[in-house]
Amino acid sequence: MMTEMAPVISTSMRGEEVHSAINATSNTALFEDVLKANGEEHLSSKIMALAVHVEDEPPMIFGWQNVEDFVQAIQAAQAQAAAPGGVPLPADPLHLPAAVNVQNFKEAVLEYARVPGAAARLDTTCLPCSQEQFGQVVFMLANLESEAWIQCVMAVGVPNSLPIAHVYVPRPHSNTLGRVTPQIPNSLWG
Repeated sequence: MMTEMAPVISTSMRGEEVHSAINATSNTALFEDVLKANGEEHLSSKIMALAVHVEDEPPMIFGWQNVEDFVQAIQAAQAQAAAPGGVPLPADPLHLPAAVNVQNFKEAVLEYARVPGAAARLDTTCLPCSQEQFGQVVFMLANLESEAWIQCVMAVGVPNSLPIAHVYVPRPHSNTLGRVTPQIPNSLWG
């Protein structure tokens, strides 16, 4: 059986192209490639320690994709709303600062999805969670996409700003990650 390999380009590394082998048929990625693309290789041992208990406490790994473009879409939507005759944007569910940037956007997304009382996020790559919290995080990620503010930003930035991330969990006893979110065109999670 032949497996199709597709390159993934990440613009989250300040303009550098980072290629990662993602298996298009099984939606997998190499753990090290995602950390490298995120620029957070220093988290490897912490996340691997969490991954040992993946069946009970699945850490969610975010493989950021088009965040710079999405932040630019936020700025463009804000400028359109502030222009004479512009329609005000709905309330921002992420509570971003006025000077939004890639870093504070990623942090805001993870904090939005994080369940109250759950362990703190690991930089902008990992949300540790219990099995129960895992379902709540997936719900919050899906809910974020339906927020009116996000829809306005997506309308400005599509198609270049999507997806903003692929969301993974470690596969047991492996250095690979499996996709949590389905591949849906023009969605936040790809």
